[in-house]
Amino acid sequence: MFNLIHCEFLKLKKSYLFLTIAIIILIPPILLYIKWHSEYNLIIWDMYLFQEEISSTALINLPMYVFISSYIYTREFSYNTAQTLFSYSISRPQIFISKFLTIVIMTSCIMILQLLFAVLAGLLLPHEPLTMGIVLGYLKINIYILVAQYAILPIAIFIAQVSRNIILPMVYGGIITVFNICVPQLKSGIIEYLPITYPIQIMTNSFKTNIYRQDIMIINNSIPLSSVSIVLAILTFIIGITMCITYYLKTDIT
Repeated sequence: MFNLIHCEFLKLKKSYLFLTIAIIILIPPILLYIKWHSEYNLIIWDMYLFQEEISSTALINLPMYVFISSYIYTREFSYNTAQTLFSYSISRPQIFISKFLTIVIMTSCIMILQLLFAVLAGLLLPHEPLTMGIVLGYLKINIYILVAQYAILPIAIFIAQVSRNIILPMVYGGIITVFNICVPQLKSGIIEYLPITYPIQIMTNSFKTNIYRQDIMIINNSIPLSSVSIVLAILTFIIGITMCITYYLKTDIT
């Protein structure tokens, strides 16, 4: 399995995917640095990192993860190498899992780099003391959000497998992104049971208004999702992965 994952990264190394991702994850810290440099005198870490989390979670991450996933699963068909890949003495489930683990590794690294670059940009400006508790608190929230995004990512992978291109999965990611932007304005109780809204729900449930400083602060030991929502997220992931592997086993590579 390690060799399969290593091969996936070697194939990606020959593309411009890593450069594209690097540019995308640098955009929010740079814009946030410019904003705080021009508007504020002192960085309040909770407010500063909350703004970075909102821009990344609501606008950037899901479309980027969908793009990465669909690219990894469709490039064999785009470059007409599927026949060669499936002729190896490796089962299709192993190939599928290696690609999915590649996505998990890449998205985990992206999550860490986003937080790291945001903190480094903030340290270049006048700031309040940065404690390990603040960093670990935001790292925990990011892990929750990333896991919630994994719940709906298999649907994008399935769309990519069926369509064999990245256009339809990107449409899927765009629709969810637009919908999530509107979530704070929606009052329907059914919203909390839609797995596509869980990353935004985790954000809103992990912060509160600091009445003393009139800004946003992280809620320590917060429960980002209800038990029902967690069960729905797990079921969504299992159903999505099952659909993907089943189609991967039965699909015609010609």
